[in-house]
Amino acid sequence: MKRKLIEVTQETLITCDNKTCDFKIENPTKDPNIDTAQYVNMPCPKCGENLLTYEDYATAARLLKSINWFNKWFSWPMYLIPKKRWDARKTSSVHCHNGVKVTSSISDK
Repeated sequence: MKRKLIEVTQETLITCDNKTCDFKIENPTKDPNIDTAQYVNMPCPKCGENLLTYEDYATAARLLKSINWFNKWFSWPMYLIPKKRWDARKTSSVHCHNGVKVTSSISDK
């Protein structure tokens, strides 16, 4: 497996931004490169609120593009990190709605 500075998995494709709605579209492949443009300005089937604004879509695309750029240019030192330390890395959850929000940071192991 190729080590990256920032490893990305995407658990859900879309999460309704309405705080009282729990509608989610799961990502079965966990691949972050799936295009979500089809959900822009689509109403939530559960509450009717907008599922994905164009601004949130563009923010998420810019974030992923930046992560890919960092990984391309700065991942080579990851091979110098011992496996024990690599396994103790941190995991963060990110949500793109009205900007980028890091919602939690927990230990992987």
